[in-house]
Amino acid sequence: MSMSNKDIFSEIVDVTLYRYNSIDNKIWGILKRDSSHKKLSDDSVIVNSSRLKNHIFNNFKREINRIESMGSGVVHKEATSVYFIWQMLEEMPNLRWVKFTLNNNICYNRIIEVDDIKTIKYSIKTIRGTLRLFDIFEPNVLYTVNAILNDAGIIENNSHFCIIKTSDLIYKLENIMTSSVAMENGAIAAQILQFITDYENDNPEILLVTDY
Repeated sequence: MSMSNKDIFSEIVDVTLYRYNSIDNKIWGILKRDSSHKKLSDDSVIVNSSRLKNHIFNNFKREINRIESMGSGVVHKEATSVYFIWQMLEEMPNLRWVKFTLNNNICYNRIIEVDDIKTIKYSIKTIRGTLRLFDIFEPNVLYTVNAILNDAGIIENNSHFCIIKTSDLIYKLENIMTSSVAMENGAIAAQILQFITDYENDNPEILLVTDY
């Protein structure tokens, strides 16, 4: 998912807030009052990540200072949405948009037990991301990479990009690894695969970008 603890893939994510959680409800109200938000439905909006960061910082300075002064392991046991949203904004440098969905279920619980230790599970789903092949491979290797992906029906000949679901890309890369007689082909497919397997459950749309 990340390099140097940064997620450089995710550009659009989906976050769930709960109406009957006081902090979540306050965040929802702040977002709804932002004139630049885009309404998707009565219970769903999308917000620019930069404006979201300003809102969180300006309205929750005390909690952010607390987060930054304590160890993440300690904070995580009692964290609110502010903690997780702030961490998301700090760790996703290429994030552009955040979709918020308001859950009206009165009965909810983010607390789970891991090895008999209670902690908070916070769901952030990646909807869209960009994978730049020239960030993975050296320029002199890209011609071979593009030829392999073209033969596998992933990217068209001489095209600089394609849009593909993560599940479809994983399936085609695994086919290359199992069916290709050339070891180099399998190694290249495996190298791409390691950058996207963490997103398999979210199954986001991928903008796959290459160069020639």
